[in-house]
Amino acid sequence: MVGNWSFNWIFTYASGQPLTIPCTITTAAGLGCDALLVQGKHPSSGPHNANQYWNPESFYNPPVVLSTGQSNTAPLGGAPGQVYGPNLIRLDAALRRSFQVKENVRVEFRAEGFNVLNHPFFAQPANLDFLNLTNFGQINSTRDNPNDARSFQFAVKFYF
Repeated sequence: MVGNWSFNWIFTYASGQPLTIPCTITTAAGLGCDALLVQGKHPSSGPHNANQYWNPESFYNPPVVLSTGQSNTAPLGGAPGQVYGPNLIRLDAALRRSFQVKENVRVEFRAEGFNVLNHPFFAQPANLDFLNLTNFGQINSTRDNPNDARSFQFAVKFYF
């Protein structure tokens, strides 16, 4: 009963995808704008869960353009990719045992588990309006829904 066991696993970890938080106001007509980060406040501070993945107090709007042809580029805002979305953590595993029945006959039992840790793979937060303190950074879905749930399958194979 001790021999002929085989255990295989695949552990996947991927960092979250970069995301840019846009300005909530128009700072220069016809130009896009990225929010600025508040010095000393980390975007991931706070709850950092599906209800509020980022801290809305970490962002602010840049100043508005005051005159045509100004050389100050501050109204364009911050750099893109200020924050990162949720990470992917997944463990798939398989356990297999082979039994020799006769010289040319063998039976194999296999149990496989997918997303064994049952860790959801959250999608990017939907609401990017950091002035909306209630809904900013809220995650409404998973990336691979409905395939994220933990699942197991069992099989028996006869070799002859």
